[in-house]
This record gives sequence, structure tokens and C-alpha cells, in this order.
Amino acid sequence: MKEKKWDVIVIGSGPGGLACAAMLVKSGKRVLVLEKNDHVGGKPVTVERGGYRYELGPKLQVPMRDPAFRTLFRELGMEDRLGQVLLDAATLCYRPDGSGEFRVQVAPQTGDDPTPLFDLWDLDDSERERAIAAMAEMVSLDGDALDELDEVSMKDYLATLDVPWGLYSYMAMHANASLAEPIDRVAASEQLRIIQEIAASGGGGYYLGGFGRVLADVAAWLRANGAEILTRQRVGEILVSDGRVRGVATAGSDFHAPVVVSSAGIQPTVLKLVGERHFDQGFVERLRALEPGGGWATVRYFLDRPVLETGMALAYSDQSWWDLARARAVDDGEIPDEVTLFLTVPAVFDPTMAPAGKQCVIAGTLCSPDPLSKTIEPLYRRVDAMFERVFPAAWHAVERKECDGPLEVSDGTRDSVLPGQGGECVGLGQVVGQCGRLKPDPELPVDGLFLAGCDAGAPSMGTHQATGSGMKVAGLVERWFDHAYAT
Repeated sequence: MKEKKWDVIVIGSGPGGLACAAMLVKSGKRVLVLEKNDHVGGKPVTVERGGYRYELGPKLQVPMRDPAFRTLFRELGMEDRLGQVLLDAATLCYRPDGSGEFRVQVAPQTGDDPTPLFDLWDLDDSERERAIAAMAEMVSLDGDALDELDEVSMKDYLATLDVPWGLYSYMAMHANASLAEPIDRVAASEQLRIIQEIAASGGGGYYLGGFGRVLADVAAWLRANGAEILTRQRVGEILVSDGRVRGVATAGSDFHAPVVVSSAGIQPTVLKLVGERHFDQGFVERLRALEPGGGWATVRYFLDRPVLETGMALAYSDQSWWDLARARAVDDGEIPDEVTLFLTVPAVFDPTMAPAGKQCVIAGTLCSPDPLSKTIEPLYRRVDAMFERVFPAAWHAVERKECDGPLEVSDGTRDSVLPGQGGECVGLGQVVGQCGRLKPDPELPVDGLFLAGCDAGAPSMGTHQATGSGMKVAGLVERWFDHAYAT
């Protein structure tokens, strides 16, 4: 049988890999997608069990109104299938230091009126004026000003503003919940870009059928337009000779193409799939020094009745968010009494996501990305305690629960190739020195080798970042082909 010829092989079928593959197929390239699991979707896959459909961790779309998924679906001529559902309001719960009770506000997610936040923080008139001035500066910074903050932590940036404590504590929680980083490690440029997206486009969205349905639609479009997607195909090696990509090898077959796009992560791609010998030692040392993003300790609660009325909730205290010192204390086994809790309720957005009269609540908190960390089980128990304390009615409606952490994330998505890494809830840490202009180049120093996904190519967070990266990398691959054909 004559071997099929491929122009591009894409490793991984998460948002970055599928978006890149789709844009390349649209431009006429012959594309093969290889996925190690028996399903497409990557980290935001939606599973179906016992009449429920849900993501394995709490996920919402930021920006809400015009995410990269919308751009991709528009490019593919199926924007009417996106099925986006906007978040009307979120439940915010905050306990100031020294207070025994959590304050609760149901806040509209339009980004237009900060009053519910100011009420939550109990700011006086003077503090509200200071908060408004600080927030106005945050959302007004342009691209050049943001670029100057690539090497400045959010903590250090906030120190230049006269922010009231309530706003500082909120931003520390946001660094943990949205970027999976301590506030004194997260790059101010990256967090501020996300704050600006929320202010302009709202604080969260979801999709009818879940995130996995969106990705399944992209996969269906690919198959209908000539691409091939092979599941249960773990790539063991990216084939390289004479400094050029030749294809990939799996356990059963070799597949050949002049370009490989990997969404397996920069460190697994270079250190495991290609091998250090094909790279300059200085590049390898810099790559080894890149910090992983945080992990997420997720607990899914299955309720015997609908209890929560908003699709998203956040619960935190002045003691729950992590700076670097608190994160290191947790790594040393000092588990805090309170954790920051981020949760979503898919059936609030789409009632078909749960059986009639029931709910699934997907809750979790920041944790180590180490698949072997001994702190994950104690953090699951803290999530339970926080959920029971802040949402007692929901807690008493729990029929059963499931837990997932860095070990399960690494098994399903990102191979662990360095100690303490692999279970990142996104990818590389969005930290000082790794964002904006300093983010890794998606075109690796092997001819024909590219990265797609959250490690390279785009700013922001989650599926928006990964999808944007995939679309950008498709453009880089097109230019590679233009140059190759020209020469």
C-alpha cells in the first residue's frame, strides 16, 4: 500500500493542536493529527458519565464575548454552531482577616459596575475612590506599557498604586484562580491583559454541550475537510535528521511530513520527543529552567437537587490566597486551614449537562503541578471543608464526589519529563520572565518544528490562549512552506 503523504503532523488534539490543524487544512495543507487518548479535546475535554456531562476541572471562557473560539469558528464557516452562553452573574464570597463570617455578593459579570466588589470588600468612600483610580489605570495601559511589565510581578506593580487592601487581596486571589500563580510570581503584563479582557468583554462564558463539544465540532470539521485524526496514537519520537524534521514514530507506525506541530508542551517536546542532542546546550539549559504553571486540585460534587443558582462562584479569604511564601509552606506540608475555592456549575448554563433535578458542581483550588506531590490529598480535604462552610446547602445535597489532580492531568495530557512537573492545569507558568516578549518562540530551533498551545504563541489564559496560539502558529507554518517552496 502506498504511504500517505502529509504536509503537517500535529501532535495532540487540545485547543491549540486542533485550531492549528484546522487553519492549515483551510489553507490546503494535508494534515494528520495524532492523539494519545481515545478521544479528542485535551485538558478541556467534556466527559459523559451517569447522565452528567462535565469538564474534569472548573472551566469558563475568558474573554466572554469574543474568544478565540469565535474567531476560529468564523474562519471555518460555522460560527452559528458555537453555542456560547454568557455568564450573567457570579457568587463572590470573601472573608477579611479577623472576620468570622464570609461576606456574599452576587455580582453581574458585565464589567461595568464595580459596586458589588466594593460592597464585598466593605470599602469606605475614600477607599472606593482609590480603587476606581487604580482599576482605571489597570485597564488603560496600552501594549507598550504592558510590555514593560513582562519582568515585573503583579505584587510589585500594585505597590506602585495606592490600592486599598480589599482590591489587593482580590488581585492576589485572581492570580491564583485565573493564572494558577502566586501574586508575587505572576507577570503583571499577563494578569493585566486578562483584567483588561474581563473589563471589556465580561468575566466568563460557557458553551452548550460543554467545551468538549466545541472541540469535537472542530475535529468533525477537520475530518469532513480531508484531515485524518488518529486516536490512541502516542508519539514516542519526533524524527529529526540533519537538523530537519522528518516525521514522527509511534509504537506501531512511522508517519512522515516536513513539518511537525507539537501541542505536547515545550519541555516534553524537546527533552523527550526530540531529544537534547538536536539542540544547542544553552537552549536546553534555558528550557529546563522554565517554570511550570500551578496545578489544580479538583473535586466534583454530584448533588441530588439543584442548589447553586449562578454558574460560577469564588470563595476566598485574606488567608487563603497564595504568595510565594505560602506556596512554599504548602510544599513543605503546611496545609492552610482555608483555600481559595473556584467552582462552576455547567447545568446552570445548559440544563442538559445534568439529569433533571440534579447538579454537578466542579470545584477546586491551586496546588503543586507535581504529579507525585503528597499535598494533593490534604488539599482535597480542605476543598471539602471550604465547600461545606461556604455552601452548606449544596454540601448537604452531595450524593457522591470525584477527585482529580496533577497525576490525572499528567496521565491524560502532559507527560512529566522533569521533577515536579507535568500536572500543570494549563502549561508553562505565567510568571515574570516567561510572558509577553519573553514567552518561548513557537518556532523551535529544528527546521520544521513548531509548538502550539499555552506554552508559546499567544497571551491570556486557558482555551483562549491555546486556540489563539494554534491559529498564530498555523500562520508561521504557512510562511515556512512559502519559504521552502521559494528556495
